[in-house]
Amino acid sequence: MSRYAVETLKQDGLTVIKLSDSFSGSIAELLPEVGNNLYSFTTDGREVIKTSISLATLKNEKFASSKYGTPVLSPPNRINKGTFSFLERTYHFPINEPPDYHLHGELSVRAWEVLDCGASDEQGAWVISQLRYGDLPDILDYFPHSLTFTITYRLLDGKLSMDSCIKNEGSGEAPFAYGLHPYFSLPYESDPNLTLQVPAKAEWPITNLSFVTGRPAITELSEAIQQGIALADYPELGCTLLTIDPESDFINRLVLPNAGYTIAYQLDAQFPFVLLFRPSWDQAFSIEPYTYVTDAFNLPYEHELTGAQGIKAGEERRITTSLWIESNT
Repeated sequence: MSRYAVETLKQDGLTVIKLSDSFSGSIAELLPEVGNNLYSFTTDGREVIKTSISLATLKNEKFASSKYGTPVLSPPNRINKGTFSFLERTYHFPINEPPDYHLHGELSVRAWEVLDCGASDEQGAWVISQLRYGDLPDILDYFPHSLTFTITYRLLDGKLSMDSCIKNEGSGEAPFAYGLHPYFSLPYESDPNLTLQVPAKAEWPITNLSFVTGRPAITELSEAIQQGIALADYPELGCTLLTIDPESDFINRLVLPNAGYTIAYQLDAQFPFVLLFRPSWDQAFSIEPYTYVTDAFNLPYEHELTGAQGIKAGEERRITTSLWIESNT
């Protein structure tokens, strides 16, 4: 009998995909109907990602799908006035965060189609889901590019990987911006010595809404966080934007000394930026990998610095992240 299994369940009237690994005691649960959200991940009895509201609330409450679990974002964060230009075309995204912003795109609120799932000793437990802009005329009205997003979640040897494949199936080059927003469950009250390690190269000056106000620089924080900073005093709703050191291993770590384990989150080199964020509504912390800095197409800096870029017709991007826990001993 395989150590791995995949199940399709019903909860709160919604379809849940459950991946499990009996040897490592790992369970990953996804909600394809609500943004393909990885809303729960436990391993060895440790809650790594935990959603503290019902799945019905996650689906029906405005903004809930971007406040819990693992929202998938395109474009990530905010667009000022919902407007930017790329290759002589001006885009007008809907204002979904009053008074002046478009926030986080459409991927986290849309239903995804499950293409395949399975389990084997060699391949682990996996599920493949997809969302196609070509099937969504309301998105094509303001973003006329047939992008297709295909995500494979795979649980193998206690590690959970997320492979994102983004393909431009249209005829013209499209602006490209992609990010993730995992909320890692942290026991702030019982583990006051929590620390965060990020292989940072520089810090961007930003507003409290994560808009960039200047060029990145080496700062006291960007240097200290390489070895680890305490999270006890990190302010609720506080945010920090960092460029990752391209010569690093791209592994971020949340260290829980009292609990005796560390959450390890490895990014792809195609995610050169991370936004750090502590929510006020849950006991969690976010390490958000982005392909670009917030609202990059509206910044007066070179695109090589900000990550503003395009994806050509027929082009495909693959971006992989991995998540696991390590023993502190």
